[in-house]
Amino acid sequence: MHLYLSSYLIGDQGHKLAQLAQGKTALVVSNALDFSNDPGRLRSGMEREIGRLASLGIPAEALDLRDYFVSQDILAGKIASAGMLWVLGGNTFLLRKAMHLSGLDQLIHGMIGDGHFLYGGYSAGICVLSPSLRGIHLADEPEACSHGYEHPTIWEGLGVIDYYIVPHYRCDHFESESMEAVVDYYREHDLPYRAIADGEVILDTTHNREPGLRE
Repeated sequence: MHLYLSSYLIGDQGHKLAQLAQGKTALVVSNALDFSNDPGRLRSGMEREIGRLASLGIPAEALDLRDYFVSQDILAGKIASAGMLWVLGGNTFLLRKAMHLSGLDQLIHGMIGDGHFLYGGYSAGICVLSPSLRGIHLADEPEACSHGYEHPTIWEGLGVIDYYIVPHYRCDHFESESMEAVVDYYREHDLPYRAIADGEVILDTTHNREPGLRE
């Protein structure tokens, strides 16, 4: 699995994203934003996101994980056919619930050894890959919920990567100040982390790495 981990939006390695995405269709996941009560704004945001990917020559379509909360088997074929996920920011805990309720978390684990699959995203979309969501709770609301998300808070991350990511670090993003507390948490608990400012991207390849779900 190839990982394209941006602090915010596409970041400064768009040319690399385009190379990795050749022959793939990006399924754009915006469920981290499901706490919003403004459907029109969400639709406009999705259109802009698809447009940004299109500008790089990457075909894209929306993937609403809520459509698969009761039909997980259908999602597996869709993911395999597309070959790419693009996961947006918002609330990390809400996104984690959506991934669990749709079965996407297990599908992602199954793709780890696939050298052709691409997982890309930013903010919450990359924080969810860490071993745990502890630490990011200082910037996100763990109890965030929305209709259909009636599930206890999940503290385990996907464990796709063995370190923690701090996005929006020391930049002009509105969450940047709260990320200082997140960094302090990781330092105090002696946890490996990478802090990146908006515009920065981590490129990571996780071929044959076993997922480690842990706190």
